[in-house]
Amino acid sequence: MNELTKSEPMPVARREPSPAEILQAVCDRGITPETVAVVKELSAMCKEAKQDEAKAEFAKAFFQLRKVAPNIYADKEVRTDKDKVAFKYVSPEELQRTVEPLLLAHGFTTMCGQEMRQDGKVTAMLTLIHEGGHSETREYTVRVSPGNQMMSPTKCDEAATTSALRHLMIKMLGLKTRINANDDARLDGGTITAEQAASLRERVKATGTDEARFLKFAGVYNYEEIPAGKYAVLDENLRKKEKTT
Repeated sequence: MNELTKSEPMPVARREPSPAEILQAVCDRGITPETVAVVKELSAMCKEAKQDEAKAEFAKAFFQLRKVAPNIYADKEVRTDKDKVAFKYVSPEELQRTVEPLLLAHGFTTMCGQEMRQDGKVTAMLTLIHEGGHSETREYTVRVSPGNQMMSPTKCDEAATTSALRHLMIKMLGLKTRINANDDARLDGGTITAEQAASLRERVKATGTDEARFLKFAGVYNYEEIPAGKYAVLDENLRKKEKTT
């Protein structure tokens, strides 16, 4: 065969061995006093590499979770002795109903705990666990009432812990609560149509508008949740930008 027609083998890209592969090679050759220190160092490197990988998986999944985090609506109210609404809040049941399916869909679950302090306060702990192995814990401390005619001290402890955990979940996931009736998109003609949402998204991109600031002004996290009552204002703002671009 002519030397010029010979096919040269394609070069194989070399890959640096991982700490786990190096450790396995050392173990295959047998452990000696001289290699004990090396094995310890490689074991630590393997552990650190796995932790870094788990953290990266956690961060990626959490970012995707935050992108689709929904608004939550106050479903409970507290009334005064004159039967007037004192305030409204999101109940633990509503929070769980809204958030738990979202967490599981992105590979997360939670664990909680509490610690009674000597200063009459309770600290609630919420741990967000990812299926990749990494977890993050946050704390929230609230005062505890000594009790009254309507609630025993034990009930006050439970209420304080429940309130702390509720606030922890909302803050940890960056959820936006709709407390006041005037802020509720459902009382403002519903949300915009899918066509309007798609149009706004394209116009924001075409005009170079800061998308995060645009959605924040609209009071939502994604276009599909924009209240219908705010469409006219958003449309007018984009029209002004379109005239100058």
